[in-house]
Amino acid sequence: MRGTAAGIFGAWFNVPFTIMMAAVGGFVGAVVGLFNGSFVGPQVVARVDRVLQWILPLPMSAGEFAPAASAQIGGIVGALVGAVNGGWALGWLAFAEPWRRMYAADPVGPVGFVIGQVLVAVFVGLLYLAWSAATEPLRLRIAGARRLSRREAEWLMPLVQDAATRLGLRSLPRILIDDRREADASAGIRHIVINQGLLDQLDHDAEQVSAVIAHELAHWRDGDAIAVAWSKGVTLPLYLLYEVATRLLRMAHSRPLHYLIRFVFWSVIVTVRYLVIPVQAGTWRAAEYRADAAAARAGYGRGLHRARSYLRESFDGERSGWDAAILAVHPPTELRLEALEEPGRRYLLPSHPILRSLPDWMPTSTVERDR
Repeated sequence: MRGTAAGIFGAWFNVPFTIMMAAVGGFVGAVVGLFNGSFVGPQVVARVDRVLQWILPLPMSAGEFAPAASAQIGGIVGALVGAVNGGWALGWLAFAEPWRRMYAADPVGPVGFVIGQVLVAVFVGLLYLAWSAATEPLRLRIAGARRLSRREAEWLMPLVQDAATRLGLRSLPRILIDDRREADASAGIRHIVINQGLLDQLDHDAEQVSAVIAHELAHWRDGDAIAVAWSKGVTLPLYLLYEVATRLLRMAHSRPLHYLIRFVFWSVIVTVRYLVIPVQAGTWRAAEYRADAAAARAGYGRGLHRARSYLRESFDGERSGWDAAILAVHPPTELRLEALEEPGRRYLLPSHPILRSLPDWMPTSTVERDR
Protein backbone atom coordinates (compact mmCIF):
# COMPACT_ATOMS: atom_id res chain seq x y z
CA MET A 1 0.00 0.00 0.00
CA ARG A 2 2.84 2.42 0.74
CA GLY A 3 4.48 1.79 -2.63
CA THR A 4 1.17 2.16 -4.45
CA ALA A 5 0.35 5.38 -2.62
CA ALA A 6 3.81 6.83 -3.32
CA GLY A 7 3.52 5.92 -7.00
CA ILE A 8 0.05 7.41 -7.43
CA PHE A 9 0.97 10.57 -5.53
CA GLY A 10 4.21 11.07 -7.44
CA ALA A 11 2.78 10.41 -10.91
CA TRP A 12 -0.75 11.83 -10.79
CA PHE A 13 -0.66 14.83 -8.42
CA ASN A 14 1.82 17.22 -10.07
CA VAL A 15 4.72 16.43 -7.75
CA PRO A 16 7.49 17.02 -10.37
CA PHE A 17 5.93 20.42 -11.24
CA THR A 18 5.71 21.33 -7.57
CA ILE A 19 9.37 20.41 -7.03
CA MET A 20 10.41 22.43 -10.08
CA MET A 21 8.51 25.51 -8.90
CA ALA A 22 9.95 25.14 -5.39
CA ALA A 23 13.44 25.16 -6.89
CA VAL A 24 12.64 28.26 -8.92
CA GLY A 25 11.27 29.96 -5.81
CA GLY A 26 14.31 28.93 -3.81
CA PHE A 27 16.70 30.34 -6.41
CA VAL A 28 14.85 33.64 -6.74
CA GLY A 29 14.50 33.92 -2.95
CA ALA A 30 18.22 33.26 -2.48
CA VAL A 31 19.18 35.99 -4.96
CA VAL A 32 16.82 38.51 -3.40
CA GLY A 33 17.93 37.54 0.12
CA LEU A 34 21.59 37.83 -0.82
CA PHE A 35 21.09 41.32 -2.25
CA ASN A 36 18.99 42.59 0.65
CA GLY A 37 21.06 40.90 3.33
CA SER A 38 24.26 42.50 2.07
CA PHE A 39 22.84 45.95 2.82
CA VAL A 40 21.16 44.91 6.05
CA GLY A 41 24.29 43.22 7.41
CA PRO A 42 25.98 46.35 8.85
CA GLN A 43 22.71 47.40 10.49
CA VAL A 44 22.40 43.99 12.12
CA VAL A 45 25.96 44.24 13.46
CA ALA A 46 25.17 47.65 14.96
CA ARG A 47 22.12 46.20 16.71
CA VAL A 48 24.22 43.33 18.04
CA ASP A 49 26.55 45.95 19.54
CA ARG A 50 23.66 47.59 21.38
CA VAL A 51 22.46 44.26 22.75
CA LEU A 52 25.95 43.33 23.92
CA GLN A 53 26.27 46.62 25.77
CA TRP A 54 23.37 45.51 27.94
CA ILE A 55 24.39 41.86 28.37
CA LEU A 56 28.16 41.60 28.00
CA PRO A 57 30.04 44.88 27.39
CA LEU A 58 33.14 44.38 25.25
CA PRO A 59 36.16 46.66 24.83
CA MET A 60 35.60 46.69 21.06
CA SER A 61 32.57 46.67 18.79
CA ALA A 62 31.27 43.60 16.96
CA GLY A 63 32.08 45.24 13.66
CA GLU A 64 35.74 45.45 14.64
CA PHE A 65 35.89 41.65 14.99
CA ALA A 66 35.07 41.32 11.27
CA PRO A 67 35.21 44.75 9.70
CA ALA A 68 34.83 43.44 6.11
CA ALA A 69 32.52 40.52 6.85
CA SER A 70 29.34 42.14 8.10
CA ALA A 71 27.90 42.61 4.62
CA GLN A 72 28.98 39.11 3.60
CA ILE A 73 27.46 37.52 6.69
CA GLY A 74 24.25 39.45 6.16
CA GLY A 75 24.18 38.33 2.52
CA ILE A 76 24.72 34.67 3.43
CA VAL A 77 22.01 34.71 6.06
CA GLY A 78 19.68 36.58 3.74
CA ALA A 79 20.32 34.09 0.92
CA LEU A 80 19.59 31.11 3.17
CA VAL A 81 16.41 32.64 4.58
CA GLY A 82 15.32 33.76 1.13
CA ALA A 83 15.94 30.33 -0.40
CA VAL A 84 13.90 28.53 2.27
CA ASN A 85 11.11 31.07 2.22
CA GLY A 86 10.98 31.38 -1.57
CA GLY A 87 11.11 27.63 -2.15
CA TRP A 88 8.40 26.92 0.37
CA ALA A 89 6.17 29.78 -0.82
CA LEU A 90 6.31 29.03 -4.55
CA GLY A 91 6.24 25.25 -4.08
CA TRP A 92 3.19 25.44 -1.83
CA LEU A 93 1.53 27.83 -4.27
CA ALA A 94 2.13 25.46 -7.19
CA PHE A 95 0.71 22.54 -5.23
CA ALA A 96 -2.18 24.19 -3.38
CA GLU A 97 -3.45 26.81 -5.83
CA PRO A 98 -5.18 24.31 -8.18
CA TRP A 99 -6.90 22.76 -5.18
CA ARG A 100 -7.99 26.18 -3.91
CA ARG A 101 -9.45 27.08 -7.30
CA MET A 102 -11.31 23.76 -7.53
CA TYR A 103 -12.71 24.24 -4.04
CA ALA A 104 -13.78 27.82 -4.86
CA ALA A 105 -15.66 26.58 -7.93
CA ASP A 106 -17.19 23.57 -6.18
CA PRO A 107 -16.42 22.44 -2.59
CA VAL A 108 -16.78 18.80 -3.69
CA GLY A 109 -14.42 19.33 -6.64
CA PRO A 110 -11.17 18.34 -4.90
CA VAL A 111 -12.69 15.11 -3.62
CA GLY A 112 -13.90 14.22 -7.10
CA PHE A 113 -10.49 15.04 -8.55
CA VAL A 114 -8.69 12.76 -6.06
CA ILE A 115 -11.10 9.90 -6.72
CA GLY A 116 -10.76 10.38 -10.47
CA GLN A 117 -6.96 10.41 -10.39
CA VAL A 118 -6.83 7.30 -8.22
CA LEU A 119 -9.25 5.47 -10.50
CA VAL A 120 -7.22 6.41 -13.57
CA ALA A 121 -4.02 5.23 -11.85
CA VAL A 122 -5.65 1.92 -10.89
CA PHE A 123 -6.96 1.44 -14.44
CA VAL A 124 -3.53 2.14 -15.95
CA GLY A 125 -1.94 -0.17 -13.37
CA LEU A 126 -4.27 -3.02 -14.30
CA LEU A 127 -3.65 -2.47 -18.01
CA TYR A 128 0.11 -2.47 -17.47
CA LEU A 129 -0.13 -5.61 -15.34
CA ALA A 130 -2.14 -7.40 -18.04
CA TRP A 131 0.33 -6.24 -20.70
CA SER A 132 3.29 -7.41 -18.60
CA ALA A 133 1.77 -10.87 -18.13
CA ALA A 134 0.81 -11.24 -21.80
CA THR A 135 4.15 -10.10 -23.22
CA GLU A 136 6.44 -11.71 -20.65
CA PRO A 137 7.41 -14.68 -22.89
CA LEU A 138 8.34 -12.35 -25.75
CA ARG A 139 10.20 -9.90 -23.52
CA LEU A 140 12.21 -12.68 -21.89
CA ARG A 141 13.06 -14.12 -25.28
CA ILE A 142 14.24 -10.69 -26.45
CA ALA A 143 16.28 -10.42 -23.25
CA GLY A 144 18.09 -13.65 -24.11
CA ALA A 145 16.22 -16.33 -22.13
CA ARG A 146 15.64 -19.74 -23.74
CA ARG A 147 14.14 -23.12 -22.95
CA LEU A 148 16.11 -25.81 -21.15
CA SER A 149 17.95 -28.39 -23.22
CA ARG A 150 17.31 -32.05 -22.49
CA ARG A 151 20.34 -32.53 -20.28
CA GLU A 152 19.71 -29.26 -18.48
CA ALA A 153 16.13 -30.34 -17.79
CA GLU A 154 17.34 -33.81 -16.75
CA TRP A 155 19.50 -32.29 -14.01
CA LEU A 156 17.59 -29.11 -13.10
CA MET A 157 13.90 -30.06 -13.16
CA PRO A 158 14.12 -32.67 -10.35
CA LEU A 159 15.57 -29.90 -8.16
CA VAL A 160 12.69 -27.63 -9.16
CA GLN A 161 10.10 -30.32 -8.48
CA ASP A 162 11.57 -31.08 -5.06
CA ALA A 163 11.64 -27.41 -4.10
CA ALA A 164 8.06 -26.95 -5.29
CA THR A 165 6.93 -29.94 -3.22
CA ARG A 166 8.62 -28.60 -0.10
CA LEU A 167 7.03 -25.18 -0.63
CA GLY A 168 3.59 -26.75 -1.12
CA LEU A 169 3.15 -25.58 -4.73
CA ARG A 170 0.55 -27.29 -6.89
CA SER A 171 1.78 -25.78 -10.15
CA LEU A 172 5.07 -24.57 -11.55
CA PRO A 173 6.22 -21.59 -13.57
CA ARG A 174 8.16 -22.25 -16.74
CA ILE A 175 11.91 -22.51 -16.13
CA LEU A 176 14.18 -20.72 -18.62
CA ILE A 177 17.94 -20.42 -19.00
CA ASP A 178 19.90 -17.28 -19.84
CA ASP A 179 23.39 -17.97 -21.19
CA ARG A 180 24.97 -14.84 -19.75
CA ARG A 181 27.81 -15.26 -17.30
CA GLU A 182 26.41 -13.04 -14.52
CA ALA A 183 25.29 -14.99 -11.46
CA ASP A 184 21.62 -13.98 -11.65
CA ALA A 185 18.20 -15.54 -11.30
CA SER A 186 14.77 -13.90 -11.36
CA ALA A 187 11.12 -14.79 -10.93
CA GLY A 188 8.61 -13.33 -13.37
CA ILE A 189 4.84 -13.51 -13.48
CA ARG A 190 4.85 -16.88 -15.26
CA HIS A 191 8.54 -17.75 -15.59
CA ILE A 192 11.72 -18.21 -13.60
CA VAL A 193 14.97 -17.36 -15.40
CA ILE A 194 18.28 -18.83 -14.22
CA ASN A 195 21.54 -17.52 -15.64
CA GLN A 196 24.12 -20.02 -16.81
CA GLY A 197 26.63 -17.92 -14.89
CA LEU A 198 24.86 -18.74 -11.63
CA LEU A 199 25.09 -22.49 -12.28
CA ASP A 200 28.74 -22.15 -13.29
CA GLN A 201 29.79 -20.07 -10.28
CA LEU A 202 28.02 -22.47 -7.90
CA ASP A 203 29.65 -25.35 -9.83
CA HIS A 204 26.25 -27.00 -10.27
CA ASP A 205 26.17 -27.83 -6.58
CA ALA A 206 22.69 -29.28 -6.01
CA GLU A 207 22.28 -27.93 -2.48
CA GLN A 208 23.07 -24.33 -3.43
CA VAL A 209 21.26 -24.35 -6.77
CA SER A 210 18.17 -25.87 -5.12
CA ALA A 211 18.23 -23.12 -2.49
CA VAL A 212 18.31 -20.42 -5.18
CA ILE A 213 15.44 -22.13 -7.00
CA ALA A 214 13.42 -22.32 -3.77
CA HIS A 215 14.04 -18.61 -3.21
CA GLU A 216 12.77 -17.74 -6.69
CA LEU A 217 9.80 -20.11 -6.38
CA ALA A 218 8.84 -18.31 -3.17
CA HIS A 219 8.94 -15.01 -5.10
CA TRP A 220 6.73 -16.55 -7.79
CA ARG A 221 4.32 -18.07 -5.25
CA ASP A 222 3.92 -14.75 -3.41
CA GLY A 223 3.29 -12.83 -6.64
CA ASP A 224 6.23 -10.46 -6.15
CA ALA A 225 6.63 -9.97 -9.92
CA ILE A 226 2.95 -9.04 -10.07
CA ALA A 227 3.53 -6.47 -7.33
CA VAL A 228 6.49 -5.02 -9.26
CA ALA A 229 4.42 -4.70 -12.44
CA TRP A 230 1.53 -3.17 -10.50
CA SER A 231 3.79 -0.60 -8.83
CA LYS A 232 5.24 0.43 -12.18
CA GLY A 233 1.79 0.53 -13.74
CA VAL A 234 0.23 2.95 -11.27
CA THR A 235 3.34 5.14 -11.66
CA LEU A 236 3.55 4.68 -15.43
CA PRO A 237 3.66 8.32 -16.67
CA LEU A 238 6.44 9.13 -14.24
CA TYR A 239 8.40 5.95 -14.94
CA LEU A 240 8.15 6.52 -18.71
CA LEU A 241 9.63 10.01 -18.38
CA TYR A 242 12.29 8.66 -16.02
CA GLU A 243 13.15 5.89 -18.48
CA VAL A 244 13.46 8.44 -21.30
CA ALA A 245 15.75 10.58 -19.13
CA THR A 246 18.00 7.68 -18.09
CA ARG A 247 18.31 6.38 -21.65
CA LEU A 248 19.15 9.83 -22.98
CA LEU A 249 21.76 10.25 -20.24
CA ARG A 250 23.36 6.93 -21.21
CA MET A 251 23.42 8.02 -24.85
CA ALA A 252 24.81 11.51 -24.15
CA HIS A 253 28.55 11.52 -24.85
CA SER A 254 29.22 15.23 -24.38
CA ARG A 255 29.16 16.94 -21.03
CA PRO A 256 27.03 19.92 -22.21
CA LEU A 257 24.38 17.57 -23.59
CA HIS A 258 24.46 15.60 -20.34
CA TYR A 259 23.85 18.77 -18.35
CA LEU A 260 21.05 19.83 -20.71
CA ILE A 261 19.20 16.52 -20.27
CA ARG A 262 19.51 16.76 -16.51
CA PHE A 263 18.25 20.34 -16.60
CA VAL A 264 15.15 19.30 -18.58
CA PHE A 265 14.31 16.16 -16.59
CA TRP A 266 15.74 16.94 -13.16
CA SER A 267 12.39 17.28 -11.37
CA VAL A 268 11.25 13.90 -12.73
CA ILE A 269 14.56 12.28 -11.71
CA VAL A 270 14.31 13.76 -8.22
CA THR A 271 10.70 12.61 -7.80
CA VAL A 272 11.44 9.04 -8.87
CA ARG A 273 14.82 8.59 -7.18
CA TYR A 274 14.06 10.36 -3.92
CA LEU A 275 10.32 9.82 -3.43
CA VAL A 276 8.87 6.88 -5.33
CA ILE A 277 11.76 4.40 -5.47
CA PRO A 278 12.82 4.72 -1.80
CA VAL A 279 9.26 3.95 -0.65
CA GLN A 280 8.76 1.09 -3.10
CA ALA A 281 12.25 -0.30 -2.43
CA GLY A 282 11.24 -1.00 1.15
CA THR A 283 8.57 -3.33 -0.19
CA TRP A 284 11.06 -5.22 -2.36
CA ARG A 285 13.56 -5.58 0.48
CA ALA A 286 10.79 -7.08 2.61
CA ALA A 287 9.97 -9.47 -0.23
CA GLU A 288 13.60 -10.61 -0.37
CA TYR A 289 13.62 -11.38 3.34
CA ARG A 290 10.29 -13.19 2.96
CA ALA A 291 11.59 -15.36 0.10
CA ASP A 292 14.75 -16.20 2.05
CA ALA A 293 12.66 -17.19 5.07
CA ALA A 294 10.38 -19.37 2.94
CA ALA A 295 13.36 -21.18 1.43
CA ALA A 296 14.87 -21.68 4.89
CA ARG A 297 11.60 -23.10 6.27
CA ALA A 298 11.54 -25.53 3.36
CA GLY A 299 14.94 -26.85 4.44
CA TYR A 300 17.20 -24.84 2.13
CA GLY A 301 18.68 -22.50 4.72
CA ARG A 302 22.17 -24.00 4.66
CA GLY A 303 22.36 -24.08 0.87
CA LEU A 304 21.06 -20.52 0.56
CA HIS A 305 23.60 -19.33 3.10
CA ARG A 306 26.42 -21.03 1.22
CA ALA A 307 25.27 -19.62 -2.12
CA ARG A 308 25.02 -16.08 -0.83
CA SER A 309 28.32 -16.38 1.04
CA TYR A 310 30.06 -17.52 -2.10
CA LEU A 311 28.49 -15.04 -4.52
CA ARG A 312 28.74 -12.13 -2.04
CA GLU A 313 25.88 -10.31 -3.79
CA SER A 314 22.24 -10.74 -4.65
CA PHE A 315 21.45 -13.13 -7.47
CA ASP A 316 18.06 -11.55 -8.25
CA GLY A 317 18.88 -9.66 -11.45
CA GLU A 318 17.09 -7.66 -14.10
CA ARG A 319 16.74 -8.94 -17.64
CA SER A 320 18.36 -7.15 -20.55
CA GLY A 321 20.23 -8.04 -23.71
CA TRP A 322 18.53 -6.78 -26.88
CA ASP A 323 21.74 -6.98 -28.95
CA ALA A 324 22.68 -10.46 -27.76
CA ALA A 325 19.21 -11.89 -28.38
CA ILE A 326 17.98 -10.13 -31.52
CA LEU A 327 21.23 -9.33 -33.38
CA ALA A 328 23.16 -12.51 -32.50
CA VAL A 329 24.29 -14.49 -35.54
CA HIS A 330 24.79 -17.77 -33.63
CA PRO A 331 22.13 -19.84 -31.81
CA PRO A 332 22.66 -20.78 -28.13
CA THR A 333 25.55 -23.22 -27.71
CA GLU A 334 23.61 -25.58 -25.45
CA LEU A 335 20.81 -25.98 -27.99
CA ARG A 336 23.37 -26.60 -30.73
CA LEU A 337 24.93 -29.34 -28.60
CA GLU A 338 21.49 -30.83 -28.06
CA ALA A 339 20.99 -31.09 -31.81
CA LEU A 340 24.24 -33.09 -32.05
CA GLU A 341 23.38 -35.54 -29.26
CA GLU A 342 22.58 -39.16 -30.13
CA PRO A 343 19.15 -40.47 -29.03
CA GLY A 344 19.22 -42.72 -25.97
CA ARG A 345 22.68 -41.64 -24.83
CA ARG A 346 23.12 -39.72 -21.57
CA TYR A 347 25.18 -36.54 -21.71
CA LEU A 348 26.34 -35.14 -18.36
CA LEU A 349 26.59 -31.43 -17.72
CA PRO A 350 30.20 -30.17 -17.94
CA SER A 351 32.47 -29.70 -14.96
CA HIS A 352 34.45 -26.49 -14.52
CA PRO A 353 38.16 -26.94 -13.65
CA ILE A 354 38.77 -23.19 -13.33
CA LEU A 355 36.09 -22.89 -10.67
CA ARG A 356 37.56 -25.84 -8.76
CA SER A 357 40.80 -23.87 -8.39
CA LEU A 358 39.08 -20.98 -6.58
CA PRO A 359 39.73 -20.81 -2.79
CA ASP A 360 36.01 -20.80 -1.93
CA TRP A 361 35.14 -23.82 -4.07
CA MET A 362 33.26 -26.52 -2.18
CA PRO A 363 34.35 -30.11 -2.98
CA THR A 364 30.72 -31.29 -3.00
CA SER A 365 29.82 -30.68 -6.63
CA THR A 366 26.84 -32.76 -7.72
CA VAL A 367 28.37 -32.93 -11.20
CA GLU A 368 31.51 -34.52 -9.75
CA ARG A 369 29.47 -37.07 -7.80
CA ASP A 370 27.52 -37.92 -10.95
CA ARG A 371 30.79 -38.62 -12.72
